[in-house]
Amino acid sequence: MLSDAARPNTSNKHVDPYCYPGSIVLRNKFDIHDEEHLKATEARIAAVALIVLEDDRLKGATDENRFKATHRAIFENLYDWAGTYRNNVGRMTKGRATGRVVTYGNSENVPGEMNRVFRELAAENYLVGLDQEKFAERITYFYSEIDSTHPCREGNSRTLRQFSADIALAAGYELDWEPTGVTDDSRNALYTARDLAFERRQYQPLFDIIRANLRTLQP
Repeated sequence: MLSDAARPNTSNKHVDPYCYPGSIVLRNKFDIHDEEHLKATEARIAAVALIVLEDDRLKGATDENRFKATHRAIFENLYDWAGTYRNNVGRMTKGRATGRVVTYGNSENVPGEMNRVFRELAAENYLVGLDQEKFAERITYFYSEIDSTHPCREGNSRTLRQFSADIALAAGYELDWEPTGVTDDSRNALYTARDLAFERRQYQPLFDIIRANLRTLQP
């Protein structure tokens, strides 16, 4: 079974600068060198940080700086590079539990792509003022664009779920991602929907998941 963690397409000439030498374990503030131990520690730290963000949300426009700040808030207690885009790692490959393999673009293209996405988002007024159906349609698009860019070395999914929920809140909606993680089937359905949107521009499955978990907030 393939790991769901994304890894650079490394070769003998390219060593992942984010990892300890000779390993696939990310450098971290606790100096943990065991991958499973690090995964468990990361999960706990991120879970606590996300609870804090629910009670004390970040302020300001849901722009590119806000996206980076979201990643930093979730992972800064574990990684020195929290809040920054992946750099000098080339392409990255992610293996799904279903056996599907997804490849993300070269890290050198990340800053330009993210700048483009957020210019588009700003041009649409961060999706404020849209009715529920139109909001679901456009957040699906922007979710997919950021997801396909895979901007950070680790933690993209958790950051994107929190960030898209913040976009929804600012636009007068609640986007609840919790149901997507209840079972293996629901998680795999989200992964498949994301991959279809990224690889084939087939947005309907991702739209259906988002629309099912979106509700209008009372004034």
